[in-house]
Amino acid sequence: MIFGKDTGNWKKYEALKKDEYSVNEKYWKKYKGISKELAQEIPVEELYSTIDNYVSWIVGNSYDAEMDARLQKLPAAIKYTYLVYTYECEINNGGFDQFYFNSIGYEVFEIQKGLEFFGLKKNKILLDKSLELLKQKIDVSKYHELSSKQELPTEDFENEFHELDSQFYDYPEKIEDIINEYLDKHREDLVTAE
Repeated sequence: MIFGKDTGNWKKYEALKKDEYSVNEKYWKKYKGISKELAQEIPVEELYSTIDNYVSWIVGNSYDAEMDARLQKLPAAIKYTYLVYTYECEINNGGFDQFYFNSIGYEVFEIQKGLEFFGLKKNKILLDKSLELLKQKIDVSKYHELSSKQELPTEDFENEFHELDSQFYDYPEKIEDIINEYLDKHREDLVTAE
């Protein structure tokens, strides 16, 4: 008797999930990615957070260029989901100042692409405005170097960032709903494991 290969599914994912705030490391270690079966079974309302959970496991404790290299190996829908999720979390947790201070700020140019990828035009405008402020004080070609050294002049734009924070907190777009809808229509793009 031949048994099919166990590629993981939603039931197994939920069974191994410890809590809402940690990466489901046991599942990802065992199954090494998102199987076709799992991609089809993830409930629509869980797509955004599950993809973030997966990429958080891939990225691990890496940051800056190392994190970027890991992200570049992922399919666009998965990479951009993670980046937009992290952008949203950072702004919600501490505004644009925190976004640029923490390591995810290194990915600002990729996040711009991600916001565009999902059609999040209003959020892209906010991020573009924040970056334009920084461009007043820095040579953009040195952005990654300055970000890695945490030398971006964010304190020079405290008031302007607070205004952008307020606009973000009004949630001009339902980020999670928009991304979940996109991912639901493109589940085949979520498969990373055979």
